[in-house]
Amino acid sequence: MIELIKRNWKIFAIVWFLAFLAGFYFGPINKVSAGTWNEKPVMCEQIEVAMEILKAKGETPLVTGVQHAKVRSVDGLATHPVQIPLQIFVNINTKTFSILEYHPAINSVCVIAYGDDFKLIGEKS
Repeated sequence: MIELIKRNWKIFAIVWFLAFLAGFYFGPINKVSAGTWNEKPVMCEQIEVAMEILKAKGETPLVTGVQHAKVRSVDGLATHPVQIPLQIFVNINTKTFSILEYHPAINSVCVIAYGDDFKLIGEKS
């Protein structure tokens, strides 16, 4: 093998040089990107008041789950996510919806999003 390298050293040097350049060219393609934390204002209210508003809008729970969310603590943004209930309320007739998360420690509901023109994926118009 060493004799082969000695005889063809120019070819090996060119191959190694091209591999080196390829690393610089293709290296950035494999860069890992990460999202950034943004602050979005949300409206929060005591659960009893929020449920009355949803009732007046005719929205009922369609989807429920437990989310892992960063929340505020006394010292600012909590270091670790907490598990809190999330529900999507929908009025099938008017197509309005509300996405809420419940904070049981303070008996509060926060509106993550609300809107209209609700559609299920695959639903015919």
